[in-house]
Amino acid sequence: MAREARIVGGQDAAPREFPWMVSITRKGGHFCGGAILNDKFILTAGHCLCSGTNKIPIGQLRVTLGEHNLRAPEVPAARHESVINAVLHPGHRCGKYVDDIALLELARPISWSESVKPACLPVATGKPGYSAFGGVEATVAGWGWLGEDRSKYKRADVLQKVEVRVVTNAVCDEWYASQGKSFSVETKQMCAGWEEGGKDSCWADSGGPLMVESYPAEPLMVIGVVSTGIGCSRSRLPGIYVRVSDYVPWITQEAQSGR
Repeated sequence: MAREARIVGGQDAAPREFPWMVSITRKGGHFCGGAILNDKFILTAGHCLCSGTNKIPIGQLRVTLGEHNLRAPEVPAARHESVINAVLHPGHRCGKYVDDIALLELARPISWSESVKPACLPVATGKPGYSAFGGVEATVAGWGWLGEDRSKYKRADVLQKVEVRVVTNAVCDEWYASQGKSFSVETKQMCAGWEEGGKDSCWADSGGPLMVESYPAEPLMVIGVVSTGIGCSRSRLPGIYVRVSDYVPWITQEAQSGR
């Protein structure tokens, strides 16, 4: 199930707290998040570029930079950029969540400011399913739904953030099995959440960044991309993320024309 958009159990992010965060819109409405890689490319989830089993025409996509409140003007003004190319990972197929990662190339170079900056990525590990972040507390951000039941909750206007804990793939498999779910985490995926539930990414948070502190006083590092899960914030059913460290060589190659 796609994380179409939402943070559960979180709080408002401060303006410019995550200046690499972007809103991806289709026909004017927010539906996915993303992170700025360089002055030309945005990192997001592969399924964000799909409608069912088909790719979304790039002419329907726009990326908003420097956004905080989707329903209020920003100071300085948020910037709306056109997309000229969508790069899906070659292993991704619309309707599936394997290799659920993609890049968007913008029509014009990004100009940097206090509210628009590139994200930091981890180094490539060369180790499938690298688990160095297991047990680490991380932050996920997005404008997604504030609860799983969309008849009771609404989508966030102000960017939300929530703290979650990275769970090793082995523990994640155990938790899912304990809830009767026949789900196995791929080595290129990672899990983050809490055993008791209550805090999670949700509908419309897809494509957004899972971030950890690399060094004190240094910018946060994007280690995951919101991908999928069962429900939102349920006990022993943590969110599933793309493990960015496994894709750094591919990201670097595809985004090398940017600065």
